[in-house]
Amino acid sequence: MSLFSNILGKKDNEDNLPEPNIRWPPLSNLKEYHKFAEWAAWYSGDPIQLSDVYSSLVNTGDVQGRIWSDEIEEEVKTMLHVPLAGDIAGVSADLLFGDPPDVKIPEAHEEGDSNNQDAIEAQERLEEIIRKADVYSREIKAAETATALGGCYLKVNWDANFKPFPLFSVAQSDNAIPEFHHGFLRRVLFHTTIESTGVRDNTGTVQEASGTYLRHLEYHEPGQIQHGLYEGTRNNLGDRIPLDEHWKTSNYEPVINTGIDDLLVRYVPNKRPNRLWRTSSLGQSDYQGIEGIMDALDATYTSWIRDLKLAKARLLVPRNMLEEEDGKLKFDVDKSVYVALETAPTEDKKITAQQFDIRSKQHYETAKELMSVAVDNAGYSPQTFGLNIEGRAESGTALRIRERKSVQTKNKKERYFENPLSEIFRLMLEVDNMKGFSEVTPFKPRLTFGPSFRPTLNELADSVDKISRAKAASYEVLVRTLHPDWTEEEVIAEVEKIKDQQGMNVPNPEQKPEL
Repeated sequence: MSLFSNILGKKDNEDNLPEPNIRWPPLSNLKEYHKFAEWAAWYSGDPIQLSDVYSSLVNTGDVQGRIWSDEIEEEVKTMLHVPLAGDIAGVSADLLFGDPPDVKIPEAHEEGDSNNQDAIEAQERLEEIIRKADVYSREIKAAETATALGGCYLKVNWDANFKPFPLFSVAQSDNAIPEFHHGFLRRVLFHTTIESTGVRDNTGTVQEASGTYLRHLEYHEPGQIQHGLYEGTRNNLGDRIPLDEHWKTSNYEPVINTGIDDLLVRYVPNKRPNRLWRTSSLGQSDYQGIEGIMDALDATYTSWIRDLKLAKARLLVPRNMLEEEDGKLKFDVDKSVYVALETAPTEDKKITAQQFDIRSKQHYETAKELMSVAVDNAGYSPQTFGLNIEGRAESGTALRIRERKSVQTKNKKERYFENPLSEIFRLMLEVDNMKGFSEVTPFKPRLTFGPSFRPTLNELADSVDKISRAKAASYEVLVRTLHPDWTEEEVIAEVEKIKDQQGMNVPNPEQKPEL
């Protein structure tokens, strides 16, 4: 049964939060949450999290042969983790939001529009909100976590006692239970563990029935937000308790009517379709399908380090050459003379040096191939990660051809972010107006993402020279091409300087001078 089954049919202002003492997370969401936990462990780069996740799955048969599911007995095993998953998420975010997207309200840039002045004021206020609410850095966070967990949630919040403008926040997929309708987010329940006293056993694993968990639940539907606080265990939601029982929830009202007939949340999928759950509206993680490859990469580096440890030079010596000290046998490698032998040494009496091969070349080639396969299957060109570039000194055009796969992935992800971000900005203006932070009229802006690769100065100069000689563009267009980040005033001033230098700004002989 769906978690939202008890919500269907209820009217406004009714309590739509879950019933107490239910299984948590709900059984209907367990398969997604198991994968979220696995992907979150890879994203974290923490070997302890990886070991915890795979140790809990070892009995299912799904992770047989994984290095992080191996049980360690009687010996301390060196396990080396390569944080490739974090690199994939970081590169994805850099491609999307390395340059902040251009946010413009179309009506503010159209001449003769009756709403032009209102739109201009909305544009100025939106730019102020984006700057003060630190939206750009949160967009990078959204892109990284969406890459890892298959998607993320963008929320509009406000706190008049804290900041006089709407707030932009990012919620994680493993802290949300959504309901989609025709592929669109209809309502969502966010849950956050704000305090826990989970007890770990002697292996470091958290015991399911041990400890107390305080969870804050936040339910969103069009026009309304509800808050609840529950006290339970790791796998049980527990009883509902008053919000003022914990300082983190004491300022929340149980029910908040937003005054806006829209959901103040948008879901951004990383990419679709989801090959793992084809009927789901959830996005697909970049890690989906390459977990085994990343595990094999860790196994390769672990084996490499093991070779380094085994390759330490060791001396095999006869027992009679060892000296006893404090009940322990020792061999002094700095001693010049050990024993005066009356006869020539035999095979069993001589000192033998032992040293194993490191196999560095084999490990390096294996690791390099695994990395290339992993990033390629995640949707990126290996060259984006600095792989397979030995001996190459390429022009910008050749480099862009080799980076084609990364560019295509970036373009796909832009389309998933574009509309949700635009709608969130519109909702921020609505909240800004509704809560009395300003009196601007809300408009929906249009987003333009930055280029994947910026041309070099030589490439720009060559292009401008050819366009200029062909007389195919004005001075204004040429200046904008060379300086895309300049303001309107800077461009006009530069055009006038060029005309002055070219002798084009000459006075009109028929025009009488002003007296």
